[in-house]
Amino acid sequence: MWHRDPHARSLRLAAVIVLALASGVIASARASTAPASPPPTALSSGELYATLSSTELTLGAATSVTGRLAAGVAARAGVALALQADPYPYGRFATLAHATSSADGSFSFDGIRPDRNTRLRVVGEGVPSSASRVLEVTVDPRILGGARSLGPGRVRLTIRVRHAITEEKHAAAVRWFLGARGSRVFRLAANTVSRELAPGVTYASVVVDPPFKRFVWRACMNPSWEGAMGTAWSHRRCPEATFVAGRDAR
Repeated sequence: MWHRDPHARSLRLAAVIVLALASGVIASARASTAPASPPPTALSSGELYATLSSTELTLGAATSVTGRLAAGVAARAGVALALQADPYPYGRFATLAHATSSADGSFSFDGIRPDRNTRLRVVGEGVPSSASRVLEVTVDPRILGGARSLGPGRVRLTIRVRHAITEEKHAAAVRWFLGARGSRVFRLAANTVSRELAPGVTYASVVVDPPFKRFVWRACMNPSWEGAMGTAWSHRRCPEATFVAGRDAR
């Protein structure tokens, strides 16, 4: 799920801003960062053991692949290794970087910044048929939301999303939902379309008349690049009318 809680600024209407842009599903209202990554799990195949420092990233963040090359209980030093990546839509691994195992057999590939969901593996260039299991990295878009009072009964809501650059480019329908603070019920307030400010930057805005003095809002769209980012379970269609947070909104 792609979460962001911008809380951009306090309005005179005392609005509480909660942005939840997912590829078709409304996210948890209280999330303020990308979901926490589960603790790394060592993966092995043959003599190569590899671990990811983070399995889920926000676009622009880095992860590392570390591990050890061993023959039985003995470390293998001085072996040439390659880090390979297969980004969405998957189909072919290509080498990203090279390293050499140290005296204790350990190795590290740092500063890996995928721009979309990517599969990684480490292969032994000097060890035929030696490879780690595939490590999967989920990359979430970077989302910035804002709200600004334009006077009594007029508030402008905006979202700006940095995401993977894909060949398919088209405007996406954006649905804007408003709810009273503390309520789980969100009602459709407006429909707009997104536009691309630059390659990999999507923007949308709307002016609404909030029905509550204190309110939360959510925006949802199914962009053309959604399959390249985020978890598979987040790729559901946006609600078309009123929905209750926490329930399946399809």
